[in-house]
Amino acid sequence: MHGKIDLNLFVILKTVYQEGSITSAADKLHLTQPAVSHALSRLRDKFDDPLFIRHGRRMVPSPFCQKIIAQVIESVQALEATMNNQRLFDIAAFKREIKFGFRDILESIFFPPLMSDLLTNTPNITINSRQVSHVDMEKSLENQELDIVIDVLTPTSNHIKNTFICNEHFSLICRHDHPILNDLTVQNYAKASHALVSLKGAQVDIIDMALAKHALARNVVLKCEHYFAATKVISQSDMIMTMPNAYAQVLKEQMPVHVTSLPFDVPLMPVHMYWHEQADDDLVNSWMREKLLGLAQQLIPADKLKSDN
Repeated sequence: MHGKIDLNLFVILKTVYQEGSITSAADKLHLTQPAVSHALSRLRDKFDDPLFIRHGRRMVPSPFCQKIIAQVIESVQALEATMNNQRLFDIAAFKREIKFGFRDILESIFFPPLMSDLLTNTPNITINSRQVSHVDMEKSLENQELDIVIDVLTPTSNHIKNTFICNEHFSLICRHDHPILNDLTVQNYAKASHALVSLKGAQVDIIDMALAKHALARNVVLKCEHYFAATKVISQSDMIMTMPNAYAQVLKEQMPVHVTSLPFDVPLMPVHMYWHEQADDDLVNSWMREKLLGLAQQLIPADKLKSDN
């Protein structure tokens, strides 16, 4: 045997062997009988062997065909699995550092269960996480400084892929015995002393936009970049703060603060996962994206997992 050979011929060889009939094989492959017969003829020329001998209505494999058929079937099945993207992927076979871009609020929500799972099941996968701004996100993904970013919905170029993770809503957080809890109106909310977490690269604050519809504005007395530090201050003062509810619930378990609903409507905050198109077919990156989507389903209430789009 020499020269190039069409791999489709082996699919036909496998099917004729399994069906025991050229007619049945043609039907299964949606080919004509002459096409199947011609393919077998080409293989017979290549192997210099009849491959099948007609016995009544059945095609009986030759000794040579019986010798090679197991390897042919295994190879064809492996090729079909690859083409259909169904080949089993064993993450344990990869030693890899995955670089994340998170905001602190999302890092605190996703990291505890993610790291617990990875340490138990895939210790070969390590994580490197840092905060990233809207401005730096696209460049960091393109330069492979980051593999995956989880952030609020933001415009990107066509080279950046994204998928919806969840909708997050905002809550008010304050110390347990704060006077505002006795009369929480939108007017009292606006007049209170506010702590504001302002992240680098943040755009117009949707809280202020929603409050402006009531012709009101917050009385901001403290600005910082980290919710944890701000919550520490909140727990020991008369200031209040507005923040994503999921992170507020995390901090409530760590500090003496109260979490409650806002006295006015604020649009939901869509959270998305981002990656560069060059990582589309990266098996480890794809595995981690699926892992994060699975975590979101466990951590976020079902009604927050629905996109408004």
